[in-house]
Amino acid sequence: MNFRRWVTSVCLAAAFVSPLASAKFTPEQVKAVYIYRIASFVFWGADEQMNEISICAPDDEEVRDILTDITKDKLIRNKPLHISNSGCDVLYITKKESLDLIKLNPNRTISISDIQSFTELGGVVELSTLGGRIKPRVNLENVGEYTLSANFLRVAEIVGGKQ
Repeated sequence: MNFRRWVTSVCLAAAFVSPLASAKFTPEQVKAVYIYRIASFVFWGADEQMNEISICAPDDEEVRDILTDITKDKLIRNKPLHISNSGCDVLYITKKESLDLIKLNPNRTISISDIQSFTELGGVVELSTLGGRIKPRVNLENVGEYTLSANFLRVAEIVGGKQ
C-alpha cells in the first residue's frame, strides 16, 4: 500500500470513530463529508469510460449545497465531481418517500442514506448513528456494478451478503 493510500485510510478511520469530528460541525456537514469520502472508495466497472462522478442529493438541499462547496475543483481518480439530480453515480437520500429513486437509478449507482434500516430497504450504505457517532453500515447484497474498497469495508459494519 502506498503512503497516500495509507494516510487516506487512517484519515477515513479517524473520521468514522472520532467523537470530536462531529462536535464542531453540523450533522449535514458531517454527512456531506462522508458522502464525498465514500465516493472515493467506490470503483465502478466502467471507471475508465467515466468523464466525471455525479453525486446526487435530490431531497436534501442543505447537504447538496455543502457537497457543492466541498467538492469544488476536487477530483477522484482524475475525474471531476459534479453535484446533480440526475445521472447519479452516488445517490444520497434522506426521506423514505425517495426510496423509489434507488430503483430508478441504474445498477451502477451506490445509494447512501441516514434512514434507519436503509440497508434492509434496498440501500447500500446506511449512515447510522451510534452513541453520537456516525458509523457506516454496508449491505453487500445491494452492491451493484461497482466494488467498494477494502479500506472502507474495514471501518464499516457489514450486513447481508458474504462476509
